[in-house]
Amino acid sequence: STHVHFDSLEGTMLQRIDMVAIYARDWPSMLDWYQRQLGMTAAYVEEHHRFAVLAFPGGGPVLHLVGDDDREAGARNRCVPNIGVDDFDADVSELADRGVTVLEVVNDEDDGHRLARLADPEGNELNLYTMVSATPTP
Repeated sequence: STHVHFDSLEGTMLQRIDMVAIYARDWPSMLDWYQRQLGMTAAYVEEHHRFAVLAFPGGGPVLHLVGDDDREAGARNRCVPNIGVDDFDADVSELADRGVTVLEVVNDEDDGHRLARLADPEGNELNLYTMVSATPTP
């Protein structure tokens, strides 16, 4: 396979991911859920436009929560945000205790990561992940 090194491309337009949009039918309830259940901060809210910018404690890209009456209930989102955590087991356990739906936990330590697939009340998926170092086998 051929690997493209971005620093070798002239005129590269794409720079970084700054935000990921999550669409919600019941915008007020979902805004509350992301703050209460996931501990995100509403950095900016426009209630009349049903729009909010949700920030992570560690900074970086944000989530845009966008009200969308046409969204099919329970439809799976096509782009899934991967959210890094420091203490994978404790964080997944804490979220499950708060009532967050944990769809699956994947321990793919051979590939160097662990991942938990979560779902919000409308079925949008979010992944929590942590990188792990492979333990050498004696």
